[in-house]
Amino acid sequence: MIDKFSTTPVYLQLEQYLTAKIAAGVLRPGDAIPSESELCAQFSISRMTARKAVDYLVRQGKVERRRGQGTFVVQTSKTLRISLPLDRHLSSSEAALSLETPVVNRLICLSRESAPAQIADVLNIAPGSDVWFMKRLRLVGDIPFVFEQSWMHFAPFSDLCEADLNASKYAYISRKGFTVERSEKEIRAELPSQEVRDMLGIKRDEPVLHASSIAMLKDLGPFEVSEIYYNQQHYRFTLTASRN
Repeated sequence: MIDKFSTTPVYLQLEQYLTAKIAAGVLRPGDAIPSESELCAQFSISRMTARKAVDYLVRQGKVERRRGQGTFVVQTSKTLRISLPLDRHLSSSEAALSLETPVVNRLICLSRESAPAQIADVLNIAPGSDVWFMKRLRLVGDIPFVFEQSWMHFAPFSDLCEADLNASKYAYISRKGFTVERSEKEIRAELPSQEVRDMLGIKRDEPVLHASSIAMLKDLGPFEVSEIYYNQQHYRFTLTASRN
């Protein structure tokens, strides 16, 4: 129950109470949780406190709001977790190899464009040089879990086509005689744009993990700049740290 004299904020106590109900099966997938008005009356709390507790559950992916209907416990059939080690360079397909359901690559767009100055600087090419610009969505079964947009050197890969990107981009690069050596990523949590929300099928107030990535070819340096958006409900990042 709620202890208003506790050092734990009331909204966190309420979140923990509802989480325990979900874990115990009292509130099952698909069940509606009490409305904010009901929570206010039951626990003698303000509507702001009730909303903050429910918002926290939504951000954790435990419940979802449905406009005009209420807030419901998420269906467990949608639960999917992929571990991506931060100390290794793995493609999304490689990271998902442990799953029984195959990864599907869906090309959204592919075009030959002039490199913006910032992209050209990272790729060590002259501004305005030709680059490939692409957007791709990765799905496991019918669940979208990664959306990415990338700028890639054009000249060595001028025959790149839709079939290559709907299969494996790195397999194509290998066939061209190149080796992807590593990538450098900066990862942060943020609220997504409308495009990212639509692609990943997430709600407005759910954060995503956004990685800005630079991929390197062996002996040649940077060849691709990517903005990658991970659906945080389906990912966990791991890191192995050694002590010298």
